[in-house]
Amino acid sequence: MSKINLENIINNSPYFFFFLVVDKFLDINLPHLKNFEKIYLSDYPSIKQKNSGKLLSNPNVINYILKKTQSKNLIPAIIPFKPSAKVDFICKKYKWLNISNPSPINRFLEDKIKFSKLCQKFNLPVIPFSIDSFSQKNFIKYQQIYGSKLVLQTHFGWAGNSTFFGQSWDEIKNKISPKVITKFSPFLKSSYSLLNNCCLTKFGLIQSPPALQYTGIKPYTQNPFTTVGRQWPSMAPLKIIKNIQQITNNFSSILKEIGYKGFFGLDFIVHQNRVYLLECNPRLTASFDFYTQIEKNLQINPLFYFHLLEFLKINYQIDIKFEQSRFDNPKIIGSELTPKNKTNNTSKKIHFNYPLLKNPHSLSIPKDLLNEKN
Repeated sequence: MSKINLENIINNSPYFFFFLVVDKFLDINLPHLKNFEKIYLSDYPSIKQKNSGKLLSNPNVINYILKKTQSKNLIPAIIPFKPSAKVDFICKKYKWLNISNPSPINRFLEDKIKFSKLCQKFNLPVIPFSIDSFSQKNFIKYQQIYGSKLVLQTHFGWAGNSTFFGQSWDEIKNKISPKVITKFSPFLKSSYSLLNNCCLTKFGLIQSPPALQYTGIKPYTQNPFTTVGRQWPSMAPLKIIKNIQQITNNFSSILKEIGYKGFFGLDFIVHQNRVYLLECNPRLTASFDFYTQIEKNLQINPLFYFHLLEFLKINYQIDIKFEQSRFDNPKIIGSELTPKNKTNNTSKKIHFNYPLLKNPHSLSIPKDLLNEKN
């Protein structure tokens, strides 16, 4: 079977797609999808929270969606960046198609503590860890087990705001509230981070090659755990790349069992040539737009299109081996810088059609790139 044009299938479907944009840096540009619109939070100043549920439940937004789709006799299909209970509720109330997994599944997989336990249960490689309440006594206890430098994580967080590093009680004691359940892990020096974008389809898993993740690079962020971009190719050794491919395949089997489908991303850390699975992003990822544009420029069916089709009631067939071959495609190349401001939010996006780094161990990017145009 030759390559199938998913864009034509989507354009000929009975759906009108509305992508909820609560952060302008989590937008996507798809001009060739004819029934695809973006609803921007910034157009509704009365909504004070960056929340897709708040945006979708706004009466003006609801009326707009109804008017737009009724005039075209199309079914509304709502695409949030991240699933939420409110989006679930609104879509069910109005009988709109929800292009996202149920929020409880998302919540379970994004929980850093539950995720680590899940990986441990299925023998997936994770950094050694212990779960305990946050206290000085336990901090000292796990220093004796894992070494003086510890990484501490609480259940939920975004852009590194629930992950903390400390080698003394004084520097960590005010970061987490007393008695909060915390994951204690060793700090792995001289390591680097990788990520991938994936889509779990009814035909099988399709995954991108791994990208090198730009984490904690000054002056783009002051937080050592915050991601400030990524690049394809990752420049990691072939053995590491193949290991990530296998770990992802194994993890996708778990996702399939719990009823997950569509787009997701995984983060990995490589230490002493060993790969550890770090976390799952069970939703669209921060890199999904950039990666989609790379795929489209290469005339590859985007993972995002497969994500849409997983939730549509449409019969179609694909050559799954052909679509999976993107993992070994040497033309998937590009870099994206996403510097953070003082509040740890993205301040701009800068794109390059080449990899910024030649070695994953040398995370040093010139600060004058901040002046580059998007």
